Amino acid sequence: MPVRIFTIPFDAEEMRFKDEDFQGFCLNKAIRHLQSEFFTLNGIPCWTILIQYDTTIQKGDATATLAEPERKLFELLQQWRKEMALSQGVPVYIIATNRELTELITRAPKTIDGMKLIKGFGKQKVSRYGKEMLNIINKFYERKIQEREVV
Repeated sequence: MPVRIFTIPFDAEEMRFKDEDFQGFCLNKAIRHLQSEFFTLNGIPCWTILIQYDTTIQKGDATATLAEPERKLFELLQQWRKEMALSQGVPVYIIATNRELTELITRAPKTIDGMKLIKGFGKQKVSRYGKEMLNIINKFYERKIQEREVV
């Protein structure tokens, strides 16, 4: 199993840990184990993160079963997930994996309770992100319906 180690120093000017490289690396990996340690180096707070992961997952793998409009929705959700992860300082897979996004699109729940029936969407994830995800999905389909009515 491949291993990668990241060291992420604290950026005092921006008042955050600049973890974009780490986030980008995790986007298309199946993370199997993650271990982190906090330390200071020359007075600078740092995180070191060891990641064990499986081979790269291609985006196409997650969306292979989706029709073209659904793939656009998948990309919208991925973009939202990336922005949310960056703002919260967490890896994107904490918010939702590509498989979970695909399942969400395929099942298309209309309510929070419906979302809870999807594997990976527990009480905590749904309470944190459910409303925003459902809003993205509903707005996407509302636009699609309006486009059909105009044509």
